Amino acid sequence: MIRIEHVEILYFLLLIPFFLIIHYFYLKKKKARLRSFIDKGLINIIVPDLSYGKQWTKFILLNIAYFFIIIAIANPQIGTSVEKTERKGADLMVCLDISNSMLAEDIKPNRISRAKQSLNHLIDQLRDDRIGIVVFAGSAYVQLPITNDYGTAKTFIDLIDPSMISNQGTAIGEALRKANESFGEKNTNKSRSIILISDGEDNEEEAIVVAKKIAKEGVIINTIGFGLPEGALIPVANKGHGKIEYKKDANGSYVITKLNEDILKNIASVGSGVYLRANNASVGLDNILARINKMEKNEYEAIAYKDYESRFYIFAFIALIFLIIEFLVFEKKNKYINRKFFFGNE
Repeated sequence: MIRIEHVEILYFLLLIPFFLIIHYFYLKKKKARLRSFIDKGLINIIVPDLSYGKQWTKFILLNIAYFFIIIAIANPQIGTSVEKTERKGADLMVCLDISNSMLAEDIKPNRISRAKQSLNHLIDQLRDDRIGIVVFAGSAYVQLPITNDYGTAKTFIDLIDPSMISNQGTAIGEALRKANESFGEKNTNKSRSIILISDGEDNEEEAIVVAKKIAKEGVIINTIGFGLPEGALIPVANKGHGKIEYKKDANGSYVITKLNEDILKNIASVGSGVYLRANNASVGLDNILARINKMEKNEYEAIAYKDYESRFYIFAFIALIFLIIEFLVFEKKNKYINRKFFFGNE
């Protein structure tokens, strides 16, 4: 496995385009200054050794060397051995509603943003537990397979957006099925829990049937309702003038998205879990995690790379080669060296 010890150093690579721009205008100004003193037709006679091509070549070679120097400083490392350890923890699958109704702002800053913040906070509290994510709207798919790599999980959470699924709706039943399938072999998991986060709108009665089947396999289903019963408008960004407008129906009336607690309560009931309503003070994931921590933990094998060895010297050596080549390339024309070895006849 390869990793970068100092990832922040790689930001210095962003300077290369600026170097290119600066060098371009430097040569352009240099040409203009030369032509202001010497007639264009006489330049090749007065300064026959002048070569802008070689100046560009030296510049490119220096930038390539700079690139490899930055990589060397960042210190790429290779994991030389693998460590397998036995861990105990719960298996959690989060089913997150990303339909457009989750953009409503009755939960600040909005339902979906608050849900993502809470999931990141939940991950901070996990120890040896594994977590996976299913996102759904009119359809559902596994966005993050179950893992104990919490850094990767946070990255996937940050990427979640309602635009990921175009067809609208709330396919809770399909999401629950995919979450249950993601646990893998049923007999090896003693502590499995699904956390359903949704506003419950446009629900399918099939979700109750699916929840009952999953509960019979020993999976606990907890639900969290996002939104307020009185409802809120659904914001729609208008790219034309940058203002926020709100969704309207075919008759031109504003669409109000309301929390449907009944479906979420019923799912939690048949799933032997609890239902909690999120509000601006608390989401409820802490309470659900406390219940999960009381369950019997699973044993699973975790794989981790250790004994990383630095490989910076490889890139430093490559940078040195390019610096030597740059040194050997003369800025002016040279019939004995550059013409023969680098550029041919000019």
